[in-house]
Amino acid sequence: MAYIGQPVPSTVVDIGQLKVSDGKSVDVTVPAAAGTVAGAFCVLDGFFGLALQTIVAAENTAGATIALQIEQAEYVTDQIDTAKTFKKGATLYFDPAKSVFTDDSKVSGAFVVGRVSEAKSAENTIQFILYPQADAAVTA
Repeated sequence: MAYIGQPVPSTVVDIGQLKVSDGKSVDVTVPAAAGTVAGAFCVLDGFFGLALQTIVAAENTAGATIALQIEQAEYVTDQIDTAKTFKKGATLYFDPAKSVFTDDSKVSGAFVVGRVSEAKSAENTIQFILYPQADAAVTA
């Protein structure tokens, strides 16, 4: 910052843009007559993430705004298609029609969301690392 008597000339430039957030979550709209469950993964407004609030579908008459956690981190979930294998290192997809993760790249409308970091356990859970947000769903 410039000050009187500074030995090196400098110019102060006021920056008009400020950081809004750390980008670990985003506000999204739950469509009217739809619901969410806190702690469940979902796709809303084109974003994939973890719902941080429960919205009861019958009470959501005008569409509600919730925070969706989109932080790139490692997660554990049982929200999977239990018929799939989910081997460690496999590409992970999310099928918004069924609200489950899959390792099947042929599911139309699924989003590429991450990579499996711990294979499916006996309790039907997986661990995965979330990728940055995808631009569009997969078309089979």
